[in-house]
Amino acid sequence: MRMIAGFAGAALATVLMTAAALAQAKTCKDVISAKARSAAQLSDASRERRARENAIANWKRRVRDTHGWRYSLWSRAEERDIRCGGGASAKHCTASARPCRLW
Repeated sequence: MRMIAGFAGAALATVLMTAAALAQAKTCKDVISAKARSAAQLSDASRERRARENAIANWKRRVRDTHGWRYSLWSRAEERDIRCGGGASAKHCTASARPCRLW
């Protein structure tokens, strides 16, 4: 009887560890890109920061609308990339990443 209880305990531990590993597995979608532009009457650095933040916010919104809120966290995305450019009067940024969820 003691041996059966030992096997049952080992089997239960294996099932729990497998379930925990599956719960932590990332599921990712294809790359999504979003753009933003800032022409605010601020410094170049401030315009670029605003364009960068707005591009990420637009990316989150697009991902949420396409795949649901569980994928919309920028911090969980893979292959994150933000490219910015522009001139003296305006800055523009493009945020691209593969949206992922943990469960």
